[in-house]
Amino acid sequence: MAQNSAEAYPPVERHPETGISVLVVGAGVGGLCAALECWRKGHKVRIVDRTSKPDTGGDFFSISPAATKAFRHWPEMNAKHLAAARQPYNANYLLTGEQTRKHMPFMVDTTDENGKAVTTVLTQYRHSRPKLHGILIEQLAAIGIEVEFNHKAIKYEETADKGIVRSEDGVILEGDVVIAADGLGTASYELVLGHKLRARSSGYAIYRTAFPAEVVTRDPQLSQHYRLLDIPKSTPIDIWLGPHIQVFTQLTEDIFSWSMVHKDDGKAQETWHSTSHTCEPADAIKHIEDAQGFCPEILKKTMLATPKDKLLDWKIMWRDSQPNWVSPQGRVIQLGDAAHTFVPSSGNGANQAMEDATSLASCLQLAGKDDIPLALRVHNLLRFERVSCTQITGFQAQINRNNVDINALTAKPDQVVGKWGRWIWAHDPEQYAYDNYEKAKAHLVSGAPFENTNIPAGYKFKPWNIDELLAIGDSGKQIVFEGDWS
Repeated sequence: MAQNSAEAYPPVERHPETGISVLVVGAGVGGLCAALECWRKGHKVRIVDRTSKPDTGGDFFSISPAATKAFRHWPEMNAKHLAAARQPYNANYLLTGEQTRKHMPFMVDTTDENGKAVTTVLTQYRHSRPKLHGILIEQLAAIGIEVEFNHKAIKYEETADKGIVRSEDGVILEGDVVIAADGLGTASYELVLGHKLRARSSGYAIYRTAFPAEVVTRDPQLSQHYRLLDIPKSTPIDIWLGPHIQVFTQLTEDIFSWSMVHKDDGKAQETWHSTSHTCEPADAIKHIEDAQGFCPEILKKTMLATPKDKLLDWKIMWRDSQPNWVSPQGRVIQLGDAAHTFVPSSGNGANQAMEDATSLASCLQLAGKDDIPLALRVHNLLRFERVSCTQITGFQAQINRNNVDINALTAKPDQVVGKWGRWIWAHDPEQYAYDNYEKAKAHLVSGAPFENTNIPAGYKFKPWNIDELLAIGDSGKQIVFEGDWS
């Protein structure tokens, strides 16, 4: 079966129908990608969300080539994605005002088509979350699937052959498979884990906002500092570093955003959806002034330009890596933040949710309707160690920034540049599922040997917990593991 929403684009090629009904709960980026990929793999899809309309909250996030591999199968959507995405160019400043690094892209060491070692620009897709969300919603509508809103899942259940969701409005929903993609507060923990997932405060929070770029560009002083680069499809990002404070600003043609990691003062909440934790720019300015006695004038003016009620304070929480995402009878599976949370500044949460979507849809296709529980467990096996390693990189980046040697930044500005190893950006989750499904299945069924190869080369996976990582961070050391994470 093929679908073509515009004559200018090739059709989306759909695999033969599997007879599997999939209910996706949660219309965030991960849930939307799961709905799209499940449809493409031949499954019958229904998607619901707790909100009353499409979610337009959020600022910017980066997506790696690995997360968008599946977009090649969606010609029109891929074209819209490429048109909307921007390549980030980062500059570093000390919070005192000194610039230590000019705007530069992420560079990676890799090999060319001849196997020769080269250093090149890593393609990153910097997206406005609401814009990408809209692109995914449009593609779903083009294949005849509409998100059903006002269905907040309050209880997950299952039988031997169905996953069941009870929503707050009294509606009972079901499918051969239920994908719990409804985020941090998912009610699926009770069924999958038997308890809520333990979270602990990191001691930090992050102010976050995004608003029309004209708010900044119409101001003579701010427009002199915040300028688009003379590089097509780029976006300048400024990173300001001080004692336990990091400020990030970003400008595109139509959107400006800023965020600031700071010591948590007890007022932050871990949600986009509550309006009770909006705060004032003066709160952020005070954190900087308390840390070093003054706030650079350009940052103060930037923060004060924030429109009223547009600034949120997000509590940064730590959670242990959770190895099991599948319900006891194998009819409900968690995806994205519901399965594995990331700190907001990790740059990997959306990536791993999108990879989950591609892998899960492929595993269900390979298994067929008679083997759904095993398909979910194979997917879990293929994904958990990789996700756990990317969680480590997020914690590592946050702790290392908190412990950065400010005095050494001028001499070594790259010490705070994010690390995106080849194992992260070159991965293909669809092909990995196809290549490894039978081997992983044999491991689960008969105990045959199996090792994942989608984690850093030379690293043998070990379970970890937050207390261990925090102990390293509290000692002032940087988190380092064996293997090639670069």
